[in-house]
Order: sequence, then C-alpha cells, then structure tokens
Amino acid sequence: MKKLLDSYQLILDILEKAVFFAACLLLAALFFNNLADIVANQTVGQSLLWSEEINTLLFSWICFLGAGAINRYGAHIGVDMVYERCSQRVQYYLRILYMVLALIVVFVMVYFGTKMALFVGRYQKSLYLDISLFYFYLPIPVGGVIFGLNSIGTVLREHSSFASAPLTLH
Repeated sequence: MKKLLDSYQLILDILEKAVFFAACLLLAALFFNNLADIVANQTVGQSLLWSEEINTLLFSWICFLGAGAINRYGAHIGVDMVYERCSQRVQYYLRILYMVLALIVVFVMVYFGTKMALFVGRYQKSLYLDISLFYFYLPIPVGGVIFGLNSIGTVLREHSSFASAPLTLH
C-alpha cells in the first residue's frame, strides 16, 4: 500500500511541475501580449483588436491550472482557527471531510464545465481570433481534474502519519 501511495505522490509531483511550467509559459505569453498591445497603442495610437481575447484565454488557463495545483498544499484561503486547536486525529478527519466536499466541487466543475465547453464550443466563436469558445471554457474541467487529484493526494499523503498518530486532545 505504501508503494502505491508513494507512486501516486510521484505522479502528483510530475503533474505539479508540468502545471507550473505551463502556467509560467502562459504567464509569459500574457505579459508579452500586453506589452505588444501597449507598444502598439503608444506607437500607432490603436490597440491590437485581438489582445483582449488572448488575455482572457490565457488568464483563464492560468487561474484554473494554478487553483488546481496550489490545492495540494492547502494554499487556498481558509479559516483554520478551529482546525489548529484540534488533535492530529481530528485534523485528519477534517481533511477527509474537506476532500469529500472538494470532490463534490470537482464533480460540478468537471461535469458542468465539460458540458458548457462542448455546448458553447459547438455554436460560438471568438470575435477577433475566430476560434471556438471551447478553448475559453476548457480550463474549468481541466482545473477541476487537477484540483481533485490534489485533494485526494493531500489526504493520502497524511495517511501513513495518521495511522501512527497518538490520540491526544489539546
């Protein structure tokens, strides 16, 4: 069982590096797109028509990829005043509850995000880029899958420490 848990964590490590690398590339593209728009606006006196659409596309990918990836470390905003006062065992059960609730959110993101991306992508195109809006909505289910994998990984990572944790109360 430990080998399986270690393998899962290794897969999450690789996924995390790939997601952060992709997010960095997208952020660089966002920066250079804005730079080109500013230069065009200052030199020619008119913004690039397609710049806003590319910014929206890149920003949505960065946000959903990043939100899924940082979930692995509990980096989302949370209220932990009660959590910190609990014993290790209770904290473990709270993490399991969090994982279950997060997986419900993941299901909504993946299921409805996919339905929305497929529906909108079938009938609508972006105005200036003339690409399917599918690519604008695809980050929702992709980020949801990453979020779900990391939610499960957070609980599994602590599984071995839970088994040996003494039952103590603060």
